[in-house]
Amino acid sequence: MTTELRLPQLADSVTSVRLSVWLKQEGDRVQAGEPIVEVETDKTNVEIESPASGVVREIQVAAGTDGVEAGTLLAIIADDPAGETVTPAATAAAPVPDNDQGSETAFGGAVAGQGEQPAAQREAARQVQISTPVSDGAPAPVATPIARRMAAAAGLDLSIIRGTGRGGRIGKADIDRVLAAQRTTTPAASVEALAPAPVIVESRAPAGPDGPFQEQPLTAMRRITATRMQQAKQTVPHFYLRVECAADAALGLVATAKKGGADVTPTLTDVVIRAAAFALRQVPQANSTWADGVVRVYDDVDIALAVNTEKGLITPIVRGADRKGLGAIARETRALVARAREGTLKPEEYSGGTITISNLGMYGIESLYAIVNPPQSCILGIGAAIARPIVAGTVVTVGTVMACTLSADHRVLDGAVGAELLAAFKDYIEHPGLMAV
Repeated sequence: MTTELRLPQLADSVTSVRLSVWLKQEGDRVQAGEPIVEVETDKTNVEIESPASGVVREIQVAAGTDGVEAGTLLAIIADDPAGETVTPAATAAAPVPDNDQGSETAFGGAVAGQGEQPAAQREAARQVQISTPVSDGAPAPVATPIARRMAAAAGLDLSIIRGTGRGGRIGKADIDRVLAAQRTTTPAASVEALAPAPVIVESRAPAGPDGPFQEQPLTAMRRITATRMQQAKQTVPHFYLRVECAADAALGLVATAKKGGADVTPTLTDVVIRAAAFALRQVPQANSTWADGVVRVYDDVDIALAVNTEKGLITPIVRGADRKGLGAIARETRALVARAREGTLKPEEYSGGTITISNLGMYGIESLYAIVNPPQSCILGIGAAIARPIVAGTVVTVGTVMACTLSADHRVLDGAVGAELLAAFKDYIEHPGLMAV
């Protein structure tokens, strides 16, 4: 008997995925519930588990394939009662992706290509391994889960690969870079690839009037973000409200928390999330979405936080933020941001949300007029906390001011409701003790 492995519906917002890597190959045994394939959505990487125990008989979709929709047959798993290895199907059942599809596809070809690497590639890999000795007892390199699986499948030594992530963390792009270099015939090229370098596609067209240029292919995340933001700007009637908040009390709260020696100390962004949650509870009409001609006002306050990653923007969600203390919010945001940048968020961790917060203050940006993230009704842009003169009557002092801009969907909110929300938010930022009640 055989069992079909089909791509499940990962989330309502996920229409198609890219099949990143097969964790099992034809002829490999697999247990029910064991990860067998990894796919890439527009936001994250998801492991698909085997529905049954047996042997992978036929792989129907090759690694590197884009646009795979829910319900697509991915592989056939055969029962193996005798414990004998099932002969893999012909290689035509799982064609090797063309190298023209880029470095990610090259990895798919190396793993799912149903054959060994050419001798030149094997020699290049061998030279890479011996050209950079690693001392005994050295700590294990820090790498994302998908990078470790890719390296294991391709026979790469993580200890000699330089990561481009935070703190030297090795990510998927770093493995792609080394694998792309191994396609060359000279070992030196593979050694050179160990150093970080941008993944670009050089233009082969003649230089235009503006000089030569380079084209950078879009990741799935950036492609979907571009489409959604274009649609949002074209179809959502935006209006914008801006208010300046005194940030001294909020910054003082953060400084006090740091002195307390907590395991995870809150940041100004965490205070903003909590203040926004309390403001939405006070002005519930803003805790809403647009749904085909009707407005949905939600009971739960689920705040999405815009996070920049190497693949693009993603918005993990702090659910029930109005019911969580500042310390709990700090721990949750730290974990969500880390998983977002590793590409390991689950669909339920970034789907939904009733408002988004985008903070560019750490880059010195004073004001941010963000685009609403449909179907949410508003997004709050946070600028830098900057020292400025403060006039109170006839007295001038110096204080820290933070510009906060609300972008809202006029189909859902009127200007007065948006103003009430910003006024409440400003009150909580300037008097954070109110959030302890």
